[in-house]
Amino acid sequence: MFCTGCQGLAGLGSFEPAPTAADYWAQGQAAMHRGMPLRAISFYHLSLERGPEAAQTHLSLAAAHLELGDRARASHHLAHYVAAHPDDGELRSRYADLLWQLGAPEARAEFERSIEIVQDQEETADSVLIHCHSRLMEMAEAGSDAYGEHLHRGIGLYLLGRAAAGTPEADAELPSEGLLCKAAGELTLARAERPDEARPSWYLYQVWSTLSQRLPARRCLEEARELAPFTYLTPAEQRSLLLARQATEPVRAPK
Repeated sequence: MFCTGCQGLAGLGSFEPAPTAADYWAQGQAAMHRGMPLRAISFYHLSLERGPEAAQTHLSLAAAHLELGDRARASHHLAHYVAAHPDDGELRSRYADLLWQLGAPEARAEFERSIEIVQDQEETADSVLIHCHSRLMEMAEAGSDAYGEHLHRGIGLYLLGRAAAGTPEADAELPSEGLLCKAAGELTLARAERPDEARPSWYLYQVWSTLSQRLPARRCLEEARELAPFTYLTPAEQRSLLLARQATEPVRAPK
């Protein structure tokens, strides 16, 4: 009887605790690495049952559903992640892209919000901004919005030209100059569509400044400064406009 009791106690000592949310998530990750997204999804849902607010699990579920081509479910889970990480501009832009592919009207606002966030994050590549402006340009084109089409195409071309200006090839063939000139043309058309908007003038200032055209740059800066209080600029654009205006003001000698 004593020996039997010892065996029973040994059995109790080998009891293993139930898997945690992290354990199930790790099993889901392993399944994804083995190319088994359906099995991964089952593990991720088990993980959510134990940790329903785990944003990382929602992100993993979005990736698994995308692997299966289910954009609707992927956008649902990516929305949870974005809500938990509102300052992640890059993933917000991916969420906006899913909404755009699904034809959801909220996509425009999410792209615009992505731009506002990314402009404040210097470490983020211009590629995210270019992508967002490209999508907004396509939306404007589909909606017969000439102003939006020219504006976002012009900003995208400016960003491409600015990026090309720093490459070794730019010294030999000056591809950036052609992009910047095209940007100036598009932004000029946008300004003609809505002369009371500050953004075309602000980006024209940046284009002309990059091309070392000081007189048109200064004129566009003054236009942007006068229109800024009455139209939309992102927070980053407002700060940059203020700094540019201060930098061009003549230094007054003390009396």
